[in-house]
Amino acid sequence: MATLTITELEAFLGRLGLKVPIPHFNAAEVLKKPLDIGRCYFADILNSLVDGDPNNTYTSILSPGDVFNGDLAVILPRLKHGSKPNVLGVELITTFPECALFNLPFLDGVQLRIMFKPQILPRLLFPYIHDQKEMYGQDTSLRVKDISAPDSGRKKLVVDFSSPNIASEFQGKHLRSTIIGSFISNLHESMGWDVCKINYLGDWGMPIGLLGAGWERYGSEEKFEADPIGHLLEVYHKVNAEFVPEVVESKRIRDGGGDSAEIESKGVFAERNSFCKRIEDGEEKAIGFWKRVRDVNIENYTKLYARLNVSFDEYSGESQVSPTIIAEVEEILKSKGISEVSEEGESTTWLIDLKKHTGRPLGTAIIRNRAGTSTYLLRELAAVLERYRKYKFDKMIYVVASDQHTTHFPRVFKILELMGMSDLVNKLQWVNFSESSQMSKQLGEGHMLGDILDQYQTAMEGSLKENPEKSALLGDTDEEALAAIGTTALLAQELAARRANNHAFDICQMTSFDEGTGPDLQYWYAKLCSILNPYHATLDLTDEEYTFVEGEDQSNLLRYLIQYPDITNTAYNTLESAGIMAYLSSVMSQLSTCLGELEGGASPTPAQVMLYETTRTVLENGMKVLGITPAMK
Repeated sequence: MATLTITELEAFLGRLGLKVPIPHFNAAEVLKKPLDIGRCYFADILNSLVDGDPNNTYTSILSPGDVFNGDLAVILPRLKHGSKPNVLGVELITTFPECALFNLPFLDGVQLRIMFKPQILPRLLFPYIHDQKEMYGQDTSLRVKDISAPDSGRKKLVVDFSSPNIASEFQGKHLRSTIIGSFISNLHESMGWDVCKINYLGDWGMPIGLLGAGWERYGSEEKFEADPIGHLLEVYHKVNAEFVPEVVESKRIRDGGGDSAEIESKGVFAERNSFCKRIEDGEEKAIGFWKRVRDVNIENYTKLYARLNVSFDEYSGESQVSPTIIAEVEEILKSKGISEVSEEGESTTWLIDLKKHTGRPLGTAIIRNRAGTSTYLLRELAAVLERYRKYKFDKMIYVVASDQHTTHFPRVFKILELMGMSDLVNKLQWVNFSESSQMSKQLGEGHMLGDILDQYQTAMEGSLKENPEKSALLGDTDEEALAAIGTTALLAQELAARRANNHAFDICQMTSFDEGTGPDLQYWYAKLCSILNPYHATLDLTDEEYTFVEGEDQSNLLRYLIQYPDITNTAYNTLESAGIMAYLSSVMSQLSTCLGELEGGASPTPAQVMLYETTRTVLENGMKVLGITPAMK
């Protein structure tokens, strides 16, 4: 019962009693979305009853999302402009023909809703999902550079995410960036894109200069050997505590219209600026310290990211940007009159007055400061050019919090436009998210990624002890399983939140087995696997056997399963993970209702085994896109 080609699918649908060939609509993707099969037949029937543009009819059909409100719905005013929904709805219901696919439609406000027949759902979905397996929910046509030329090659995506500053703590925004960026990468890989994941570390500039100044005051080789990351963070916090009052005083002077040069020429200010200049000038001792800090952080982060099921193709950073390209960018900015010099006493600053160039309130952007060192913005501009020349990407996505970067990326994009690189700008996208976080309140100040993951692990172990039955099923003595569940708790909580929403950080709630949590997802997946282990799923089912999956509860589960490709397509277009998490939660909830029939030791029928195997495929596919590894003992 192959369904992987149009010829095979139409032959299969013909055997189910449907008219073939499948009615054609430009937007339909029947080989990737089974719900589109229903849309095609529904639109074809509507076209036979209402005069109008066939493609408009098709696009007027939507999926309600909630299976209890129908599988498909058509917006009546859009279907026939100027019509009265209640009148048109009644006309359509009374003239709707008998169809092997659908029950009769019903009216709900301005929408006409319809549901698949319970008898057709398992007969359609079991072979369809069985044939596609791990490809179910993927749309590899999205990877092609030129849709009219299938052999034109895969699209290239660069994703820049996580990007902690190696001089300081791992903040909540870095955690969210890591998880969201990994999801975006997984999603595009599942759609066939060639994805390069870059961690653009904060490994240059003022924070490193401050850490260097602190090391020369408080650094201890003995403490570094014992705990390199912990000691570096300790040093940073010590020197930063001394630096903050100087920063406050400098700002007070500048706000009052004074010259802050004097205060910035002594104390920690001067030591920081001097260390930055020494690094940029290539002084051996300063460069040796910087390299040591960078190497130990990359080694540490690589191990810790692996605990989150995250990996990177490249650890880059401000320090890795080519000086030649930096000089090239500066020359373009100067030759086009985009940048200008600002002299303040003996100090010289190169800047861009964006309001003068654009009329927009993007402020003044400094590209080389009064100490003569390059700024983060200048290096960012050069990094864009360098990456494009290296990767020839079709798109590059920055996953960065919308805090202090509110103007940063708009500035980057606008300056590139002023440089005459509008085509390149069109390939760039900033995916932002709310930086609001309760992490510091929950974990305390000075946290690193390892601390965060360890606290999750401890909380998860406590939750499992409180749920011994679930713990035993998930592998209560298996360290890998325990680690996977703890990671899932964190990932699920982060991925369930829309990017613009405030970042909740409640470890107790995340590690509970409440509905919709990561541990709950792992539990139901493990329970499903334990039920299926003794059985072999088969498509060779009799009509009598199919009756065991035609009940209301089983039909509702199938109604969720048919939606999965639409869910992933929406996530691909919005770059939001919350829809997939909500969908998996709904699947689990409906699955728990269906599994209730097996309580008391009853064995599943062959059709039920096929239903549960199909559900397992969808759960696995969804978990993989989210970066969640199933926890199995």
